[in-house]
Amino acid sequence: MKIKNKLLIAISVFILLAILSVTALCLYRDRNAKTINSSEEITSNPIAFYQKDDIWKNDFLGDSEYHMGDSGCLTTCIASQLLMQGISVEEVSGITPGTLNEFFSKNNVYDSEGNLQWDIAGSVLKIKYIRKETSEISESELETLIKNRIYPIVSVKMPKSGNYHFVLLVGSDEKNFLCMDPLNKYNEIVSLSEFGNKIYSVTYCE
Repeated sequence: MKIKNKLLIAISVFILLAILSVTALCLYRDRNAKTINSSEEITSNPIAFYQKDDIWKNDFLGDSEYHMGDSGCLTTCIASQLLMQGISVEEVSGITPGTLNEFFSKNNVYDSEGNLQWDIAGSVLKIKYIRKETSEISESELETLIKNRIYPIVSVKMPKSGNYHFVLLVGSDEKNFLCMDPLNKYNEIVSLSEFGNKIYSVTYCE
């Protein structure tokens, strides 16, 4: 009887520790999360692209094994950002996610894992990227950027998988920010509420 009780206690302790570990991991992963909402309507003329477009979905990100279709959300956001802010790239004739990815690949903007290196990207594009933690920027500051036609790229999490993803903030209504989602195949502008209104990082260029 004593052995059985000890076994039950041991199992209970193991389950409790497992629950605490999972909870701690979730809290660690969400440590930079910030819920944002808009308080006014801000309109723009958004330019939307689909990262899985047949024209470029199979293009590699630099020398990595990753493609635009599966990992090109950030490059797709940058293509829209450049066009919406009227930023031209002398070496790129007609900016699209495909032509921009080709330019980035030629200039070693990606690392071996296909991750975009912001410093190099800013250097080859001849612009300055400003990166901020969510604790360093407020909702009103994001609204001011958009009003000034400066469109921030924010990282979010996919609702089902929890994987990180990038979208471009392009406006707002009186409640939610609106974004260009590279995974929206209809090129529709969607509400940030589709991602729980949570962001994990902010990057914009001036």
